[in-house]
Amino acid sequence: MVRQFRWVGTASLAVSLTLGASGCERGKPASPQKSEGPVVAVVGDGNITQQEFEAKLAEQPSFVRTRYASQEKKKEFLDNLVRFELLVQEARRRGLDSDPEVLAMLEKVMVQRLVKAHTESSEDATVGEERARAYYEANLAEFVKPARVRVSQLLLKAPRGSPERAKALAQATRLSAEIQRGGSVQLSFDAAVRTHSQDTTTQAQGGDLGFRTRDELSATGGDTLADAAFTLKAVGQLSSPIETDVGIHLLMLQARQVGSEQKFDQVKGRIVQRLDSERRAKALDTLVQSLRDKTKVEIKEDVLAGVNPEALGTSSLTAPKEGEARRP
Repeated sequence: MVRQFRWVGTASLAVSLTLGASGCERGKPASPQKSEGPVVAVVGDGNITQQEFEAKLAEQPSFVRTRYASQEKKKEFLDNLVRFELLVQEARRRGLDSDPEVLAMLEKVMVQRLVKAHTESSEDATVGEERARAYYEANLAEFVKPARVRVSQLLLKAPRGSPERAKALAQATRLSAEIQRGGSVQLSFDAAVRTHSQDTTTQAQGGDLGFRTRDELSATGGDTLADAAFTLKAVGQLSSPIETDVGIHLLMLQARQVGSEQKFDQVKGRIVQRLDSERRAKALDTLVQSLRDKTKVEIKEDVLAGVNPEALGTSSLTAPKEGEARRP
């Protein structure tokens, strides 16, 4: 178990030290700046200070740190740092600190550090509850979705008070009875709509109104139509004739969608994460634009035009130069 932790600890240290987080003295200009204070171990031309040792120990979970209270266990932990320092010094002797892949990784880490420092130093570096709640209220439709029904209608136009009103009501009653006597209520209703409905915008689609909320149905057909639509419970159920200001309707329920409501406390974390991502992206765009404004950027169009992405392959990118051994 101890050996396993030593191995994991070494791998973890490998990442941090490779990214320049160690601070052990190397005696070379490219090395990280050494930490001040008492030296706990001398490794070749490098030192490991007490400050560095304590910093690495502090990175471990509290229950792990308790294992290293004795002098023997502290030496065991220090051995992780010594082992890795030996590997780092050997890598430098082999010139790997100038390896293009290593330098490319270093550049990536530097950019990450720059972006993190810039985005976390702004005045609005944190998204508070007030801002998150304001976003919730402004985008309520995203979190609160009312129930919806999908209905088809057969409309006989006959404005309220017109002479055609009674005739339309009688025709709707007769059609309702004929539809329900048919072998398939759905097919019978669809055929009746295509033959008799006077709603030209939906007639060709079998009267389909699509999914509508209660408020949407009220806005187009009035509260009476909306109430009747939401009274239908089973798919394929046909309504009784419904009287509105424009005429007489027959409705058939095609589908239902249950409403949902996500309270602010349920989505607060998600909102904060979203706003924080937007804040970081905006801060980064601002930084890049400011750098563009004061830095000359020139695109060589002729060279760019000569690049053929389809001709590129991993073999050509990784092929060793003449006289250079291929990496394993």
